[in-house]
Amino acid sequence: MKSTAISRRYAKALVNLAARDGQLESIGRQLAALQQAFACEPRLYKLLSSPTLAAGKKTGLLEGLSGYLQLDGKLRNLLGLLQQRDRLEYFDALVADYRDLSDAHLGILRAQVHSAAALDEAARQAIGAQLEQRFGGRAVLELAVEPELLGGVRIEVAGRVLDGTIRAGLRRMAGYLCKG
Repeated sequence: MKSTAISRRYAKALVNLAARDGQLESIGRQLAALQQAFACEPRLYKLLSSPTLAAGKKTGLLEGLSGYLQLDGKLRNLLGLLQQRDRLEYFDALVADYRDLSDAHLGILRAQVHSAAALDEAARQAIGAQLEQRFGGRAVLELAVEPELLGGVRIEVAGRVLDGTIRAGLRRMAGYLCKG
């Protein structure tokens, strides 16, 4: 989901409140759990977004969900505000914005690492250490196995792509050979 000025504003306010209370990571986990609940039960999200369902019933649904997931008061208030202002459609973007802002506040550097085969612990640690040295912050690797890469790794971090895959090398080589 694409970030918007609206989602970013709500996320920034939530980050400020969570940081003040030392709850950045806790609130982040609760947001992820709520997002997963909406993903697992899309009808719930549609009900909450429906203009035909009475506001009182929407409030009751949100309170029940908040209680079941044991959400912090800040999140309960945020959900109520989003529902009241008909802005639940921005929830997924808000979660992504919250994660980005929270990571920046905590000095976390998220990197998507794509490899042809599963990486062993030594390789993961080496990649993490190199990223921390190059970009600063604490590296958190999100791993994905893509056999079509043939070998090597492709890393997406801080808006950059570091492509050390065999497939990319072959593509570069083909480009050089076609030019000459």
